[in-house]
Amino acid sequence: MNTHPTVVRAADLAAYSPANHTGTSNVRVICPETVGATALEVLVGTIVKSHGAKPHAHPHLEQCAYMIEGTGESQAEGRVEAMETGTWSYVPAGAFHTFRVTSDQPGRVLVVYAPPYGENPAHTITQPDPAVSPRGKVRVLAADEVTAATGALIDRDTVGAQWVEIEALRMADGSALWCTPRPDAEQVLYLEDGHIDACAGEQDFHLAPGDFLFLPRGAGASLRCPTGRRASGFFIKGRLPSSPSL
Repeated sequence: MNTHPTVVRAADLAAYSPANHTGTSNVRVICPETVGATALEVLVGTIVKSHGAKPHAHPHLEQCAYMIEGTGESQAEGRVEAMETGTWSYVPAGAFHTFRVTSDQPGRVLVVYAPPYGENPAHTITQPDPAVSPRGKVRVLAADEVTAATGALIDRDTVGAQWVEIEALRMADGSALWCTPRPDAEQVLYLEDGHIDACAGEQDFHLAPGDFLFLPRGAGASLRCPTGRRASGFFIKGRLPSSPSL
């Protein structure tokens, strides 16, 4: 298990074609292989128009997706919901769903699995199984509804999530923030816009757009937005199913 904070950039990693998808290229950014993560996996996918994920479910994984660029639509539970740029979706364990990009430009999607998926066929079913039932409802949420420095988007209270939390981060010019250590959870800061100076585990990091800062269990970080700038992104937190509730 990794015990050191680490910065990872998707541009430094190789892409792969995921199973049960068409027109999709993924880069696995946070996972056991890159940072030693055991509680969550984060990837960035690029998907061409009218392509995406075929019908499937993950019986033992929660999945969240954020529309970085482009537009798409999520289909689950007999509903089709549009995903505009800046929206998140939450898919509970056991829920059958599909996703496709609808914009002319390729869609870029941030995907979170808790626990890690790793393209393990044992974690996916493509046909309904009477023994597998959804552990909640599929939800689509707009990230721009959060105006405070931090605000919960996906957690036990908002959507009934069991193993994952997504929290919006908004930092004003020259502001500072402390990311509290979590002994029960791994944390990832994804910086979407702006710049942040971070100090974690006695290491200094300068975060640029698209960077991921991985904090292992028990590690915190002090964050500062440089003067004359603003920054925004998300805290992503995952715990193993055997850990206490988030």
